[in-house]
Amino acid sequence: MMSNELQQSPDRAMEVRGKEAVQREGMRPGWVFRPDVDIVEKPEEYVVTADLPGVGEEDLQVHLEKGVLTIEAQPSVRPEDRWQPLHLEYRIGGYRREFAMSEAVDAQGISARMRDGVLEIRLPKPKPHQPRRIAVTRG
Repeated sequence: MMSNELQQSPDRAMEVRGKEAVQREGMRPGWVFRPDVDIVEKPEEYVVTADLPGVGEEDLQVHLEKGVLTIEAQPSVRPEDRWQPLHLEYRIGGYRREFAMSEAVDAQGISARMRDGVLEIRLPKPKPHQPRRIAVTRG
């Protein structure tokens, strides 16, 4: 089972972490935003869907390390970034979100795809351990 900010509990599979920051090391100067995320539990997997407008596959990093799933993106410079703005209401920056895993997932089976500014990450649940029968030979 997975959780969101409103339902954090030790018996949940994921804890959502992350908040807006002014700067992140290794990212272009500017804001770092928390993308909106949906997390769905299915019988065989968890599915994380994140809105990342303006982000291409080449701008995106998704990794699982020490039980933490991290989504990080830094949109490429747009042509209008080189122009002198007259008035700006949209903040430009990167995205970062972290999820602490409290249950195991099949790390080798994790997949991610980006389509029309929406990232979908599939985290398969591990297969339950099956007892192994050991043959006994004469001798």
